[in-house]
Amino acid sequence: MCNFLLLLTLIYVLAKLFGLIAWSWLLVFTPLIAWIIWNVFRIGLAIAIRLYVK
Repeated sequence: MCNFLLLLTLIYVLAKLFGLIAWSWLLVFTPLIAWIIWNVFRIGLAIAIRLYVK
């Protein structure tokens, strides 16, 4: 999933720079933002489980 989202972000950035899409930069970086949010959620969940199990 990580590689797919990063590749998708790269494609969107290149398309934006070459003028193929007229999206806002927020939409261009949405896959990267989703990947960051997913990882923060996973780390937070792991910390919460670790604290609960102690």
